[in-house]
Amino acid sequence: MDKKRGTKLFFFVAFVIIFISAYSIYSNTKDEIDIKNGIGYGNPNAKIKMVEYMSFQCIDCFELHENIGKTLTEKIKNGEIYYMVKHVDFEKFKYDDVIFNRIKDLEKIETIDYVMDNYKTWTKMKNVEDVEKFFDLGDVKNERVEMQKRILKERDEKKIDFIPTFYLNGEKHVGAFTDKEFKQMINEIKEK
Repeated sequence: MDKKRGTKLFFFVAFVIIFISAYSIYSNTKDEIDIKNGIGYGNPNAKIKMVEYMSFQCIDCFELHENIGKTLTEKIKNGEIYYMVKHVDFEKFKYDDVIFNRIKDLEKIETIDYVMDNYKTWTKMKNVEDVEKFFDLGDVKNERVEMQKRILKERDEKKIDFIPTFYLNGEKHVGAFTDKEFKQMINEIKEK
């Protein structure tokens, strides 16, 4: 092999090593997640913090809740997880923001469970009046409207383009995971 080819090969290998190293470092970094803009559940001092960007009317968010909802609620109640909902509204979801901005007792995890457990009922309703009656919605809560604006800004800054997106102690996860996968994620955090 001539000297010119050897030099090119050396630089190519060095570039690949640097690229792989940089990717490894970047992919293992954790995002700083603001836990002010959202609705929190459980002990804010819990070792594990879960922040979820979600939407009530999103089918994948529903699937995630179906899969992990019982485990998540249990771990919130036993103080293992502090969970924060960062509600993201999309125009295509016609009932979503109405529920988020007007439902009573949203500070209780049971309310989230109730909304998601009844997903297949209220998402098939023909008009917003039926949804209002189903959930016995109250007046618009202006603080939630303002909160949602800040959350949408966060979503754009973090370039979150798919929901559900959730963070466990800053580590990003996208999509609907099984309960088994979720428990494994939790156990890995505990082992650290």
